[in-house]
Amino acid sequence: DDKARVGVCMDTCHIFAAGYDYRTPELYAATMAQFDSTVGLDRLKVLHLNDSKNPLGSLKDRHDHIGDGEIGLEGFRQFVNDPRLAGLPGILEAEKDDAGDNDRRNIATLRSLVQA
Repeated sequence: DDKARVGVCMDTCHIFAAGYDYRTPELYAATMAQFDSTVGLDRLKVLHLNDSKNPLGSLKDRHDHIGDGEIGLEGFRQFVNDPRLAGLPGILEAEKDDAGDNDRRNIATLRSLVQA
């Protein structure tokens, strides 16, 4: 089956710009249920984790650092605590700096949201 060979990436900024809100547990559950019924969580293979410089539904892809944009920390809290996503690789695409401090800060922010 060729469909079994296809995986997808979910980009937190892209889905937010497309109008999918996930900034509360209820909104996150609805967004992920729609994703599962449309695409299938079994096809989700990687996450691009970025905040958004633009508001919900703006259709503008402008990445920001985790917690600095319109999505905010609560939206990311949903992703990092969803056991269905455990083990998926996450890629940071926010602005880089030569020393790597931006990535370290974003990773630390995401880790701080994980609930034991």
